[in-house]
Amino acid sequence: MMTWEDIGWRDPKDFVIVMGKILVALAGAMLLTGVLMTVLPYSDYSPQTPERVIVVSVFYAAWLLLMLKLLFGKFLPLGMFKTREA
Repeated sequence: MMTWEDIGWRDPKDFVIVMGKILVALAGAMLLTGVLMTVLPYSDYSPQTPERVIVVSVFYAAWLLLMLKLLFGKFLPLGMFKTREA
């Protein structure tokens, strides 16, 4: 499991691994959004419609959760933001 400090990379291989995980999360969010658009009975995805708000919200929420899962091993790593006591 990664910690906040482990996000930095020491060599190009670490960079490729982290960027690959982010791109996999992006592809997963795109796939989930595509499935959602197919399943939901909406047809108007033009800007400023409730359908568009739902789809965009689901896309970004899915991308965030998948990135957290792939980078930290948990969907919501709550302990990541705790400050260390001196």
